[in-house]
Amino acid sequence: MGWVHNASPEVEAASQYRLILGICLSLTILMVFTVSMRLFLRARASRWAAADYVMVVSMTFSVIYSALCISQSRYGLGLPLNLRPKANYHTYSKINYVGRPFYQVGIAGFKASLCLSYLRLISGTSKRNYRGVIWIVIAVSTLGHFGGALSLIFNCSPVQRSWNTNVAGTCLPVGSLFYGLAIFTIITDVTIIVLPIPLLLGLNIKPAQKAGVVCLFLLGLFTTICSIMRLTQIQRVAFGDGNSTMLVLWGTIEFNVGNIVTCIPYLAPLLTGFVRGLGSTGEKSRKYYYDSGGRSYAMENWSKDQHSQLQSTASGPKHPRQTPSDELILASQEPEHGCIEMTIEYRVSSEGIPTK
Repeated sequence: MGWVHNASPEVEAASQYRLILGICLSLTILMVFTVSMRLFLRARASRWAAADYVMVVSMTFSVIYSALCISQSRYGLGLPLNLRPKANYHTYSKINYVGRPFYQVGIAGFKASLCLSYLRLISGTSKRNYRGVIWIVIAVSTLGHFGGALSLIFNCSPVQRSWNTNVAGTCLPVGSLFYGLAIFTIITDVTIIVLPIPLLLGLNIKPAQKAGVVCLFLLGLFTTICSIMRLTQIQRVAFGDGNSTMLVLWGTIEFNVGNIVTCIPYLAPLLTGFVRGLGSTGEKSRKYYYDSGGRSYAMENWSKDQHSQLQSTASGPKHPRQTPSDELILASQEPEHGCIEMTIEYRVSSEGIPTK
């Protein structure tokens, strides 16, 4: 028995189910791993908050939507309409109908989680107006996507007509409904991505670090690209050959990538530890400290053997590089008792002593 139910070998060979399986499985596994690592780090630090609970819901809905996408490929998704087995029509239509609200509510979830993370960044600050703007964006985005889910659930009257065209009734125009929801999704995507940039630009950090943080959040624009690509498929579904394969697939990509990008900032401790691990593989591990002016200086670990080797090189005596606030705790000749020596120098001056 092949993958596509009730399909001949020739029809199954024409199906894109392999592409659907590859994208859905790989992105879903990566998404679940990324979100799980975020939740693990937050739990280990005992810092679970509302954004993390919302992220759990969004991850669950994303897994369900991907599973429904894979299920649809067994009943005709990936095939042109004229090649889809007629025996699969009702089952495919029902699965497709069930998946629509999961998509709308799920993407509302990762957007709300991202905005709640913004609120955490400005907690304890005096940016009340900024906090109010974020709450407005959360409300508009969440209510809008929930409204979209309801419009997809009650698209037809009676509801059964959504998956069975033999039932008498009426439905909202597919093209207008899908275009409206896609445009709203793109607007909220762009708004939420650019929302923290003014805050990040005002951070008192190095320009390179600031650029890195801004670029990290701009990665979220990839979800907007997925929304636009999904938007281009509406014309095909509503007014073309009706093949919704890429519409559903781009929705799956957007959903998973949105969850991944939302969690990337929380993985900074892992990335920092990895970079430090790479830095300590050389002969000397370096650490850095910062002075009051924000300047960084490298600090090196020097062992007795390293110091003695530098003292005995043919090119003459060498000393470790000193920083502006460095004290020379390794003298030119190490003390015999193996401890650190400190020399205190006193100067006595007779200036200012009154004379008789």
